[in-house]
Formats: sequence, C-alpha cells, structure tokens
Amino acid sequence: MIRRSFVSVILLLCTLSALLTGCWDTKDINKRLMPVVMGICKEKNQDYRIILQIPSPEKQGSQFMESSSATITNAIDNIRTKSEKGIDLLHIRLFLVCEKTAKEDLGDIIDYAVQANDISIKGLLAIVRGNFGEVIHHQINANPELSSYDFFSEQAGWTPETTIIRLWEAYRDMKSYTQDMSIPILTKGTDTLYQFEGSAIIREDKMVDEITSDEVLIYNVFQEKYTGGTIEVADQSSVKIKKASIKHDIKWLATGPQIKSRIKLKVEILENKNEESEEKIATKLKETIEKRADKLLNQLKNDRADALGIGQLFRKKMNEEQIKSWKQHWFMNMEHDITVDVTILNSLYLKSPNKIKKPVS
Repeated sequence: MIRRSFVSVILLLCTLSALLTGCWDTKDINKRLMPVVMGICKEKNQDYRIILQIPSPEKQGSQFMESSSATITNAIDNIRTKSEKGIDLLHIRLFLVCEKTAKEDLGDIIDYAVQANDISIKGLLAIVRGNFGEVIHHQINANPELSSYDFFSEQAGWTPETTIIRLWEAYRDMKSYTQDMSIPILTKGTDTLYQFEGSAIIREDKMVDEITSDEVLIYNVFQEKYTGGTIEVADQSSVKIKKASIKHDIKWLATGPQIKSRIKLKVEILENKNEESEEKIATKLKETIEKRADKLLNQLKNDRADALGIGQLFRKKMNEEQIKSWKQHWFMNMEHDITVDVTILNSLYLKSPNKIKKPVS
C-alpha cells in the first residue's frame, strides 16, 4: 500500500511543475517596441546621446526615441521610462557611432554592446560623418528600417567596396595584439539613405585614419570577403572581378617577419572602347591592384594599425613578447611582397581553346 506521505509529495511536485510551465513573464508583441538601429554619440559634456530608430507601421516609416546621460545604460533606461511600451533591444541590427566619438574612444561603446544581455553581438557597426542627428533621422521611403540594414547586407545593397564588421568582430579585434579593424564611414545620402565615404582605420579602440573605396577593395580581398566588383582599368575600359582569392607564404627570418601575398583575380572585360588586347588590359589591372595594395600597406604601417590582420598569420611563429610588440615593432619592419595574377574570362566564354589566355603574373 502506498504511503500517504509519498502521495502528497507526488501531488505537490505535479502542482509545482504545472506552475513552472506557464508563460508568466511573456509580453504581448503589441506592448513592445523593437528598435533596429541605435545611434550613439558623446556630447560636449561627455554625456552619451542615444537615439533609437523603431519601425512604425502606423506612420509608414520610423519612430525615433532619444535621451542623454553619463552612461549608455542610464540613457536607455530614461527612454524606457518615458515609453508607453516595453523596449526590446534584441532586434537591433545596426549601431551608428558619430565620427567625433570614434576618434576619441570606441572601447566603452563596444564593451557595453557585447556585455549587455539583451543586445545581439551580430549587430553591424558603422561610423557617421556629418550632423549626427540628421543622418539618424534621415528617411527616404516607407521602410527605412529595412533600408538601413540592406546597405550592409550581402544579399542586398552591400558592395565589396564597403567594409562590413559585426560587434563581436570589433570586440575581438579591439582586444587583439595582432589585429586591428576597419569600420565603414557613411554620410546622409541625397537620393539614397546613406552615402559611403570609405572606411575608418581603427587602432585598438580609436579611429586613426581612413581609406578610400579603392583601398577597401584590397582590404576585403585580404579578409576573403570580396565577391566581385567593377574597376576602371583606363579611361576607356573597365573590368568586372568575378572571383578574387589570396594566398600567403610566410617566413620568420633573422631580420624578422617576411610575407609574400599572391592575389588571383578572374575578371570579365565589360568595356574596351580603345580595343586594347586582353594581355594589355590584364597588365594594366595587375599594376593598378599592386599599386593600391602597396599604398594601403604603407599607410597601415604609418598608422601602426594592422587592419589586414597579417599578425594573425604569424602568431604560431611568435612568442608571447613578440605577439605583444607586433604592432609597435615587428609589423613596422615586416617585409611584404604583393603580386597579382589576372585571368581574363572573356575568351573562356567563347569556348574556343585557342583563345584561352594564360594569367598575367
């Protein structure tokens, strides 16, 4: 016979389990606001100005809420206090930081975003140039929250002349001895939502320089994120890069690190008004890319910012002290040779074996 005490325990456990399965802490979606963009800028009094862009189907556009405080957390709490609905930050896709703040210190902002429990570390990061409020509030069409993200989406408006970096990548690079980062710079567009002005070079947690879209192309090749784009080889000709890849040969000599990088490009000629030979166009393209790569590398050395992440390739060959002094010493004295191989695909498309051109190297 089952004891009464045992039956009582079973009944108690069943009652508790029934209570635990209830969705007692859920909040109706109609009672929540879900921002997709957060703008952050430090004001003259060192307070953080926070602007949240929230999709608003009723307004056929966006709703904006903002506040300022000595800390980001308190500024967001102030917005929550005056909001008639709960604010869910989990859906933020894009973080926009004003250029002035980026030049002073990005560390606090990135630390906050990564350590906050209610913010996705997959959010994208960009720097705003010009009037911060005007860029954030700028709207073009009835769906600005999607337009903001599409500018950085590889399935939509993103192009390989623009860098793309997520919060977790920025946090990783900021803490790294052997790698820095590049963050896209944007301004208010005229016929579009944004206009890109190249990319910022970040050393540790500060913006120290910037590069043009021409150099960004090389940067994305090194990051293995290049997925095609158009380049003007001369005044009357242009090519489209269908595929770009890169391989490195690294050595650690008595004098220090040495690296030979080989970029392979497969291109299609789009315009050739001067009717130049494929060999001549390939040679010009090779020289153009090599010149851009050398310029970018020299610029990064002057900035002591390893935005290409070359130090990552040498980590296994360095001891702890060498890793810590990579940017200050070894990166500055590194020997780096960059060569480009170009393969023209136009002849291949004609399916004529006697017209297939060998890559120019």
